[in-house]
Amino acid sequence: MLHTDVAIVGAGPAGLALALMLARRDCRVTLLERQSEEILASPPDDGREIALTHQSVRFMESLGAWQRLKPDEVGLLHSAQVVDGSAPSRLDFDTRGRGPLGFIVPNAAIRRVLYEAIRENGNIQLQARRTVTGTQCGGNRRLVQLEDGQSLAAVLVVAADSRFSEVRRMAGIGVDMRDFGRVAVLGPVRTERAHGGIARECFRYGSTLALLPTADGHCSSAVVTVCASSADEIMQYSDEAFAAHVQRESASTLGVVEACGRRHRYPLVAVYAHRFYAERFALVGDAAVGMHPVTAHGFNLGLAGAETLARQLHNVTRLYQAAGLSRALSRYQALHRLESHPMYVGTNRVVDLFTDDRLPAKLLRKAVLRISEHFPPVRRAIVHQLTR
Repeated sequence: MLHTDVAIVGAGPAGLALALMLARRDCRVTLLERQSEEILASPPDDGREIALTHQSVRFMESLGAWQRLKPDEVGLLHSAQVVDGSAPSRLDFDTRGRGPLGFIVPNAAIRRVLYEAIRENGNIQLQARRTVTGTQCGGNRRLVQLEDGQSLAAVLVVAADSRFSEVRRMAGIGVDMRDFGRVAVLGPVRTERAHGGIARECFRYGSTLALLPTADGHCSSAVVTVCASSADEIMQYSDEAFAAHVQRESASTLGVVEACGRRHRYPLVAVYAHRFYAERFALVGDAAVGMHPVTAHGFNLGLAGAETLARQLHNVTRLYQAAGLSRALSRYQALHRLESHPMYVGTNRVVDLFTDDRLPAKLLRKAVLRISEHFPPVRRAIVHQLTR
């Protein structure tokens, strides 16, 4: 049987970041991941561009990961614009010249640099191509059963294996799940005019378009959100038809649009775990809270949650104090709920409002944007959340 201080199931960004945070606190960490190490070392492009807050960048810098990104992988997010339907007005979010609102980085690049950082840390052991089949407490350890018949004993087991976490279910923790019945189709596009570092969110009737600026001034990630029944049609569009759709839905704001890469699709499902911990067990990342991407909180919330858990554990000594570990996990849950629940509920309400095409909702949408446009404290509060 293998032994470790902390076993983390899932080597996505949240799992990798938590491993680094705990390793710096003298914890021996074992990462269990289904994918091969070759894929972890060189993750394929999954089409996702991640909006990072300043706080997330500081976390990644402290882990020695941000410095590993290539210059052409980091795009500056100077401002964001929201438009509703065909209304000529828009809602702008910016820092009034006080630096970027945030940063845009490919998900694959984030995963790569975090992997590179963990490979250089002697306190972290990566076990690739490993599938967990069960977990249970035994004395002062939690046992993890693996598909190949081996077992791992850890003082703490952490599930970081996606919003559809199987390990969470094995630990007996349920979730509130919200299936929006919609699919996001992502595809890179090149535009005639430079994007200027502006993220554009266009809430049309029947579909939504987001244009996320990348490091290349004329390239953006187009995110087309439609009913699940229309997703196949969008995926099967020719490049010309997809580009025409993006140009039309963006009202030709950036001029002529050309599709320039492979498209990906993701069903939009949000989850919120009933609990964030059990006996010698915790949830981080999407396994704890899986957000709708419209407000770009998901990845940043996952990093913040990992940092909160690591901070409460403090160091390896606390892991071996049963009462201290229980208190630390309880505090983690309280703090992470305090930060995540308002964001989760608020994001879902934004989605409900801005994807409802009935007349009362349309009128309310316009009223909300008008009030926000003429009430600066609302915009300042959102900008502060991104730049703190």
